[in-house]
Amino acid sequence: MFHRTAIALCIATLLAACNSTLPKAVQQTRAEQNPVDRSQRNITNFTPALRCMDDLMFTAGTRDVTLMMEELRDATTKVPVSARDMMTSAVSDMTRRSRAVRLSVFGGDQQNLAQLLQQAQKLSAFAVIPEHNIRGTISQLDENVKRESSALGLAVENAFGVRFGGETKFSVLGFDAAVVDTNTFSVVPGVVSKNTTVVTQRDSSAADGQARILGANAVFAFSAARAEGNAQAARNMVELAAIELVGKLIRAPYWQCLGVADDNPEVLREMDDWFLAMEDSERIRFMQERMRDRRYYDGALDGQASKNFNAAIDSYKRALGLPAAVPLDGAFFRKFVTQAVPRGPLAPLPKAGAAPAAAPAEAPLQLFVQPVKSDASQASVRVAALAPGYVYCYAQNPESKAITRIYPNRFVRDPRIEAGQAIAVPGKAKFKLNPAHDYACMHAPTEVYNDLPPPLRWGDFDDVKLASFDDIRAKFAESSGQAIAMVKPLTAGAK
Repeated sequence: MFHRTAIALCIATLLAACNSTLPKAVQQTRAEQNPVDRSQRNITNFTPALRCMDDLMFTAGTRDVTLMMEELRDATTKVPVSARDMMTSAVSDMTRRSRAVRLSVFGGDQQNLAQLLQQAQKLSAFAVIPEHNIRGTISQLDENVKRESSALGLAVENAFGVRFGGETKFSVLGFDAAVVDTNTFSVVPGVVSKNTTVVTQRDSSAADGQARILGANAVFAFSAARAEGNAQAARNMVELAAIELVGKLIRAPYWQCLGVADDNPEVLREMDDWFLAMEDSERIRFMQERMRDRRYYDGALDGQASKNFNAAIDSYKRALGLPAAVPLDGAFFRKFVTQAVPRGPLAPLPKAGAAPAAAPAEAPLQLFVQPVKSDASQASVRVAALAPGYVYCYAQNPESKAITRIYPNRFVRDPRIEAGQAIAVPGKAKFKLNPAHDYACMHAPTEVYNDLPPPLRWGDFDDVKLASFDDIRAKFAESSGQAIAMVKPLTAGAK
């Protein structure tokens, strides 16, 4: 009897000692009677970062970034997850408001890029293909690269023994992704994501895993259930890759959404790479576009250091708190990319409740629509400007009544038109117009895109969900407070 009591006391003492070393959360779980698992929404560490990217692109007026995606393979054959579906969800979360990125998913798992492009052209009403393709793979899984174990045992007179122990295993999971230009089939320089996750798995009862993503110039930690550590690690890396790839493609400060400082050495190096990779005209065009979106510049995106551009730069420097003599060097470029400024002095927003501006008495455009000589099933739209401004053109299917924006588009992003200039749509762009459709163009004296309501900020060739061209003109005028002209075809045979 004494021996049995002694054994019981020893075991109780040992269990109490072991339990006192466990984390409080585990102790609480074990103290609950009949614990049950509860379903939870899958919110990762990067959910806020995805929404941050959405807000960043919405504010900047980013538009018509078109992507397609091949199957994201698992080269290790040991991580049975659908990385492509994870990437699709991530991009969807990243474009809730901005609609800046349009991701098309085509074909089966074994199709290559050429097959995907052929299928994309067949399925699109305008026979358009995305500009870029995402390709990637779960490229690395090194299991048990390090193992740590510990144990504690007790035996009583060779009659009874008990042993408690634990083992910690470390595995490394890698994900690589890049963006390919669908026109040249070449990788877009610098638009890559290479991240590695160190997953820690503890083989003790009620234990959870922990992981760290080593990439994007920082270390991100998250927890993952022991049985799902690799799958959760893959999801986090895919979401991080979505942020990196889009941020690098549009040259936006995506690292701010990840909580990485602007003065991080790797961030500074990346901005220096952007600066040095641009030719002078490309760099000026980049600044022109950003300043126009921020209301400091009104003019063509021509890459020319004109008097108009220099005046806008001086105004922008003052907004940054810099003297006018500061050169447009790498240091200025870093401030230009990372620092927010108040909206500029051009084209202030209308007051709330203000009446729509009346259309000008004389249309500043002429619009011509005619079949293409070489193929009567295709149409060409030609717009001639009598006054400078910004042109947005739309097509309406007479049967479905769906209206889509055909200009500007993913091939020609700048809506600016000068007096005496003429533009042709589709021109050299790779899409087709139907001569049976109705067409109309809007003309605004200054850029209005960032003032437009969400339906008119959606992607090119996407249904704007408005009933008529007149509705579109009214929305342009109401949101911008400007005199918006609408022109329809002048040709005798046009509708």
